[in-house]
Amino acid sequence: MDMFLTALITPKTFCDDFYYSYDLEIDSDTLNESEQQAFSDLSRVSSRFSPFKEDHEKYPGAFFTENELKQKVIDTKTRLQQ
Repeated sequence: MDMFLTALITPKTFCDDFYYSYDLEIDSDTLNESEQQAFSDLSRVSSRFSPFKEDHEKYPGAFFTENELKQKVIDTKTRLQQ
């Protein structure tokens, strides 16, 4: 999350890495309820991220923008730090 927020990796790289590490690797039983919800919410946004303006125009509301992804990462980080 920090690497994405500081622009050390691209949004696509973040989404790919998050998918591999969370969706495929994490055993959700090792997370508490709050962590599960926070990561699940982030997964929903990262899996529907598109950098393409055409996607957003053709399918309004179906995809998330880079700003929406960034905001969700910030929200998730804040939730996990509490």
